[in-house]
Amino acid sequence: MTGRNYGLYDYEKWSIYALTAITTLLFSALFLNILDITNPLTDFVTNYYVNPVLDESGGDAGYNVTNTVTYAVVLALFVAALSAWLRILDIDPSDATLLALLPYVFWAALGEVVEDADMFDSSMAPLFVSPSIHFQTALWVIIAGSIGYHVRNYGSKISDSEKDRILESLCMIVIFVQFLVFGHSISSSEVGGELDLTIFAVIGISAIMLPIFFRESISEFSYIQKSVYLVGCGGVLIFFGALVSFATVLPEDKLSLWPLIIVIGVPLLLCYTMFSVGIESSRKLSQRGFVAGILPEGISELDYQDLVSEDKTFVEENRNKAVLAYPVVFLSVSGQVMDGLATWIGIEYFGYDEKHLLSARIIEEFGNTFGFTMVKAGLGIIIWWFFAKANFENRQQHLRLLVGLMILVVGMAPGLRGVGRLVIGQ
Repeated sequence: MTGRNYGLYDYEKWSIYALTAITTLLFSALFLNILDITNPLTDFVTNYYVNPVLDESGGDAGYNVTNTVTYAVVLALFVAALSAWLRILDIDPSDATLLALLPYVFWAALGEVVEDADMFDSSMAPLFVSPSIHFQTALWVIIAGSIGYHVRNYGSKISDSEKDRILESLCMIVIFVQFLVFGHSISSSEVGGELDLTIFAVIGISAIMLPIFFRESISEFSYIQKSVYLVGCGGVLIFFGALVSFATVLPEDKLSLWPLIIVIGVPLLLCYTMFSVGIESSRKLSQRGFVAGILPEGISELDYQDLVSEDKTFVEENRNKAVLAYPVVFLSVSGQVMDGLATWIGIEYFGYDEKHLLSARIIEEFGNTFGFTMVKAGLGIIIWWFFAKANFENRQQHLRLLVGLMILVVGMAPGLRGVGRLVIGQ
């Protein structure tokens, strides 16, 4: 622990207060419902939040103006509150943590596709629709992160190599638990019961061994980053195995692989291009101890605006290009493009409907889905501009990380789910 920067900003305090109030109201409504006491609060929560989740697990209902606005507000509150928590826990705020969390975007998206294919039983299905999927994903992140956190804090009692072996063993256990829990639900469902799950079993068992296979490739990660990354990748492989088993019985006219080339290929090319353009400027800043958009310790935004120095001039000359090479930027931008492409292909070539209210309104205004794709590409430019111009104080690095993660999730997650549904014809 560094022992620094543990005080809370006002916006962090108010975010915690607001989340506490929202949680209290929610559980009060559910408790009154259990007691069978009729009241306006329970009726409101049931109609606008509970029933849409239950309905969505059997189809594609689930979104209305009230819950859409609520989810957006709660997400923003969580970003502010969690930034304080991560800072107090002394979690690495660099982009490496974002890369460690990236598998959970795939985990959530593939889990939703498995649910779309009706492969989960009735008890598990509601956990893989919004907003339940977000809380469940966060739970697995917390479980995985706690492994690395406690292994890190063993101190000098054991060697680093022993810590690595303990961490690997614990991660393998958590991946195995995922395999058992989700595997039981899949095999118990009507659809899963009719499938040959041999491929799923083979891939799932292989997922348990990932901590050993990835040992060398993640050696530069911190303990927390390692545990989070490994458990996330293991879960992704488990859901991938389930979808492969499902795809093997699909008729040829239902299985479509070509959307993958566009929806995944174009964002990958965009990531490579942005990284290539920005890496030289990023290295220049890094060699002098700077990260574009993060102010040196002890300097506020107002101080920086008034500052006149050679270092500031150097940072300002390189920051626009440098941010292109940061994962928090190129992944967020490519995620928006991915969502736009998946929506365009899904509606234009597969006859899908857009269920998200704001996206549907944009499509309606443009009169076509390609206009929506262009809006998402434009949003990507705005994201680059934001990170190129915004300055975060040194102890706000976790806020920067979570803002990037939020933008990444709301773009890439629906894009991945969309292309997954297109591939298996759901």
